[in-house]
Amino acid sequence: MSEVSEYGGVSYEDTRKIKAIIRSFYGEETAVRFTTSSISDETVHRIAILLSETVDCSQWMDAVPNPEDIIRPTKSLQKWALRLIREAGEPFLQGAEGVTIACKNFRAAQFKTDILFSLKY
Repeated sequence: MSEVSEYGGVSYEDTRKIKAIIRSFYGEETAVRFTTSSISDETVHRIAILLSETVDCSQWMDAVPNPEDIIRPTKSLQKWALRLIREAGEPFLQGAEGVTIACKNFRAAQFKTDILFSLKY
């Protein structure tokens, strides 16, 4: 499991995984908006919540740690969110995410606006 020792922002590899996740949920047209410079801390947080919310309908989430308390200091929350994206993002890069269509469509609709508004322009 990837560990985030010190939160230092989103790396190129993090961006690739985030784009793969967004592509899977919202398509290529939306994914192209996600770049290293446009992804904010809030974007990372929102995507992690989207992923954690799919836990009940997606087998690949079984091993992903959940935060003990979602209301934590920002640094700890960002470390959790990036760890979640790094672990869960790999299957999205490979096109093998295993998220059911019904789950993907339902959760995608709930989170799209918040995720897009979190981008930096």
